[in-house]
Amino acid sequence: MSIVNINISVTNPPKPSQLLKSGAMVSTGGTTLAAGEYKLLSTRDDMKAIAPPAKTMASIAWAEKVVTVTLSVAHKWTTGDKIPLIVSGVTPAAYNRAVTATITSDTAFTYPLTSDPGTAKVMGTVKPVAASEIIQMNTTFWAQGTTRAVYVLELGDVKAPEAVAALSTFIAQDISLGSTYQKFFSYLIPREWDAEPTFKALASDYTSPGSMVKFFATTTIATYQDWASEKYPNVFAGVEAPSIGSAEFSMAAPFQSSLVNDPGSSNMVPPMAWRFMYGVTEYPAAGNGTLLKTLQDNSINYIGAAAEGGLSNKMLVAGHMLDGNPFNYWYSVAWCAINLEMDLANEVINGSNTTVNPLYFEQRGINRLQNRALKTLRSGISYGLILGQVVDTRLTQDAFNEEYEKGTYAGSAVINAVPFASYTSLNPSDYADGKYNGLSAVITPKRGFESITFNLNVTNFAGA
Repeated sequence: MSIVNINISVTNPPKPSQLLKSGAMVSTGGTTLAAGEYKLLSTRDDMKAIAPPAKTMASIAWAEKVVTVTLSVAHKWTTGDKIPLIVSGVTPAAYNRAVTATITSDTAFTYPLTSDPGTAKVMGTVKPVAASEIIQMNTTFWAQGTTRAVYVLELGDVKAPEAVAALSTFIAQDISLGSTYQKFFSYLIPREWDAEPTFKALASDYTSPGSMVKFFATTTIATYQDWASEKYPNVFAGVEAPSIGSAEFSMAAPFQSSLVNDPGSSNMVPPMAWRFMYGVTEYPAAGNGTLLKTLQDNSINYIGAAAEGGLSNKMLVAGHMLDGNPFNYWYSVAWCAINLEMDLANEVINGSNTTVNPLYFEQRGINRLQNRALKTLRSGISYGLILGQVVDTRLTQDAFNEEYEKGTYAGSAVINAVPFASYTSLNPSDYADGKYNGLSAVITPKRGFESITFNLNVTNFAGA
């Protein structure tokens, strides 16, 4: 018989959440994936495996300012629908262009063309705009670097209202079990959704401060006011330069930059404003000074030049969500919410799996939970997410609110834990249910400089 018996228990730290690094480029018929299916892209070339083949032409002819195209196989679009398509590879080249096609049968469509290009000598191919757009997203995303993978979410070859409805269903299911099981934090949206009213309705469903759903949307000079007036805190909206490259999707650049954040003590999260962007076209400053200031005042992002700092790089102006707050503001809020939940849950679960130091609903247990939350916020401060230093208090909620309103904790990240005796006295039924709602925190997210005024006085008093 042993003299000493050893009881072993295991206490494990939580695995870091990957949610804030997870985003999806939204496709509407631009891949071979089934509707509702998503795929991880670890490299730029991974897109090739799911890119659909172009539809080949059997014939193309012009008559009375209308071009009629017949395809070699059925296209699966609905007769009478108007579909954005790209016609390419035809000789004469005047047939080749981006068009809004009217579907006339299961193999044919028409599009307007004023001048007769002549008889077609070489048949070309047809692709939906969506197929080209997802390629543009992919190209611009990977131009920023290769440190972060990204998903493609296919909604099917459907019109914008149906695609928005499909995304709405997908998101509702994705968030149904909370952030622990949520797949995507942000979505890069097709250009065509800019003026789609159902998309604005979808965005408004996720405007609460606790929402873990963000949208990166492309708008235009003609339509941005419709977005700016709503001040969505969960929408990062931007305009593209008047003339961009054929392989460019400008908003894919800040989308990638938002996902590449990897908070750590030696890898702090920099401000979103003025970050360098690659493979994108800057909005020309010449002759557009008033317009660009108006865009910035309305929290509409664009690609600018870093020339003011003596740099030749392209940069993001100015990294705001539509409510006027920097992207970092809501990123910090999401980081705190995710990590406070995870760390406190880890403390509770580990506390039920040790005989050495179990966690009980008592003052000592409340202190442990508060200390764990303090550790989480200290990490947030060292990661460049939260302003100030951490302060802990043990007051009733009324007393805490009174001190907070006095400014006692200004510039600090403060966590209050209502003491056990006070809490159970004020909430007598909660102890029997194992329920403690006495933890609260107040934080101020860090932000960068966006405007600096330097006062320079010039004098003629040389001997002063």
